[in-house]
Amino acid sequence: MARISILVDNTGDDGLASEWGLAMALEDDAGGFWLWDTGASPRFLDNAQAMGVDPARAQGLALSHGHYDHTGGIPALLRAGFSGPILAHAGVNRPRWARHKDKIDPVGIPAPLERFEAVSGARQLTPDLTLVTDIPRLPGLPQSLNNLFLDPQGHTQDPVADDAFVLLQTHRGPVLVLGCCHAGLENTLSCLRDRLGIQRLYGLVGGAHLHDADQERLDGALRALVECGVEYLCLGHCTGQAAMTHLACALDCRVEPLCSGLVLDF
Repeated sequence: MARISILVDNTGDDGLASEWGLAMALEDDAGGFWLWDTGASPRFLDNAQAMGVDPARAQGLALSHGHYDHTGGIPALLRAGFSGPILAHAGVNRPRWARHKDKIDPVGIPAPLERFEAVSGARQLTPDLTLVTDIPRLPGLPQSLNNLFLDPQGHTQDPVADDAFVLLQTHRGPVLVLGCCHAGLENTLSCLRDRLGIQRLYGLVGGAHLHDADQERLDGALRALVECGVEYLCLGHCTGQAAMTHLACALDCRVEPLCSGLVLDF
């Protein structure tokens, strides 16, 4: 049985900690065990202990991109004894900033990685887990890059070129695992089809970065999800409640919100 355990998200369940961040434990049918992001702080470790998950025993850590809310827990993970490989796109350490109202703040990885394996394209983590980077950005398809910059003055937009996803193969079918989906949901699903040959999905879990989406973007995301025949959505973090509600009303599939402590079995 494959399992996804939500170690931290924006909301919590059963008294578990929450924060603006995302971390998961991914387990495949054969016992493969990888971490997907680490949230913004050590909180994911406390939650993991309460859930009976030992992140230090994971085979490795895969990173969705280099924003603080997905990488801030790495120093605590290393102190806890994790010694496995860390896999990410080559640009994960790049400094970056974001505009919040009237100021621009640093939002990159708080402690740049001294050791990690750069992944270009697709890397098989286990027979049923695949990490994919370098998601093509197709002309005319939206991306989630609003107010993200490569400089503290806010002159150069950050393309978040290190955005990545994981594909988990399960008995029920393929499950797409997202971090923030800065490449855009349509681009991501197109990459899944073209690079891995996956035409239809059973499930999609993670952050879809639709909290700032207009109606046109929401409609595009909806069309892409309908096209891939998704049967189960579990979204949170940067997805946004309005987007969740829109998708839940429009899609003929099961929709569930992410939260710290949630365990999904496939």
